Amino acid sequence: MAEKYNMWSFVLGILCLLFSVHALYAALNQSWSMAPPLFSLWIGSVTAFVSGIMGVQVKGVKFAKTRSWVTTTISFSLSAILFMGLAVELFARDTIATTHSPNGDYSIKLYTENGGAASSINVIGIVDGPLWFRKNIYDDRNMHKADVEWLNDHTISINNHVLDLERGETFSE
Repeated sequence: MAEKYNMWSFVLGILCLLFSVHALYAALNQSWSMAPPLFSLWIGSVTAFVSGIMGVQVKGVKFAKTRSWVTTTISFSLSAILFMGLAVELFARDTIATTHSPNGDYSIKLYTENGGAASSINVIGIVDGPLWFRKNIYDDRNMHKADVEWLNDHTISINNHVLDLERGETFSE
């Protein structure tokens, strides 16, 4: 039984790591994120950690024991990093508004993000896609409010920055 914990915890840990790296890349480059929600990734990495500890009990196969220790190390580190991300998402991000396009094709959530005493307040706009897919379309530093106006079914003005969502335009300052 411990052999199965060993292999599945390794696979789950690698999947969580890949999805987390993709989510970070998508957030930094304002592209579509296909990663599951942060809470799901955290639960997956904690599960990989616990299963990896159970898989350490495998006897006889040296590679399996090494794989368990690698899984345990990676999944513990990833769990700690994702937990900090959850804290930011839960405590440092406040919803300003949720707006829908006139025809209902686009849904955009606007947040303020406060990094504490060492940083300024930012306004972030995230468009929702199918399933859990998301895309950061707006990131404005030193801003604490969002004036939103839809110009047509696929063009939005946020704080006088016009974005054509059909063409995939984004704004980052």
